[in-house]
Amino acid sequence: MKKLEDLEILLRNIILLVALLVSFSCSTQTDEKADIVVDIKVSKEGYIPNKITIPYGKTVLFKITALDEGIGNDYSDRYYGHCFYILPPYDVMVENIKKGETKTVKVKMIYPGDFIFTCPYCSGLFPTKGEIHVKR
Repeated sequence: MKKLEDLEILLRNIILLVALLVSFSCSTQTDEKADIVVDIKVSKEGYIPNKITIPYGKTVLFKITALDEGIGNDYSDRYYGHCFYILPPYDVMVENIKKGETKTVKVKMIYPGDFIFTCPYCSGLFPTKGEIHVKR
């Protein structure tokens, strides 16, 4: 009976290890050279552009510039300015983009389809969301 319990524990640990390896190997953020550069401006009025089409498999350098103060640093010490968040399965976040500041992130577009990007700080108050279409 003890051997069966040990085997079950070993099997659970192997499954957990495989799940962790798969989740880390599926990361879409990358240090690869960018195939495409997308300049995005964000303000309380929204993102410009708010609809982006990208070919499947390309590495994109997103350059996000804040045109205004967003929710402002008087709201919170941790959450201020704007951010750029591509919802899962990409799950990529650039935080705290202050007025006049540009931040970047490189993403390998490995999932085809339509995906929302938003500013979780402002999206409840302002129309800060857009769509990425990854085309095969």
